[in-house]
Amino acid sequence: MGMSEVGLNWERAMPQKGFTLLELMVVVAIVGVLAAIAYPAYQAQTERGRVSEGRAAMVEAAASMERCYTATGTYVGCNPRPDSSATGFYNIVAANRTASNYQLQAVRQRATGANKCGTLLLNAAGQRDAQGNSQSVDECWR
Repeated sequence: MGMSEVGLNWERAMPQKGFTLLELMVVVAIVGVLAAIAYPAYQAQTERGRVSEGRAAMVEAAASMERCYTATGTYVGCNPRPDSSATGFYNIVAANRTASNYQLQAVRQRATGANKCGTLLLNAAGQRDAQGNSQSVDECWR
């Protein structure tokens, strides 16, 4: 048996293990396509959660304004509680307070490119609005 025959027998006895470069590149391409689809959806869902948090803080602040009005008969000395959302993405500010009306503003503190609702607004009559938004008011308040 010559040297070349020994090499051939050894290759047959030990099959190659692992992946080829082509197989690896196909997997990388598939993962890339999935990430390109999933990441924007993740960002949109995260932003919807942040806006929902701002709405919840705004409604809670409106309830505190109503409790103060019930106790004092005016909105003038009332301050909204809480004054920010749970994670601090929105600050709640009471503007245009009169004896019979107020306007709450949920002002975005940490700007992200995905924010399409801007500043959320709510008044004593329950009217909802959004300033600086690229979405409809109904989309921001749903």
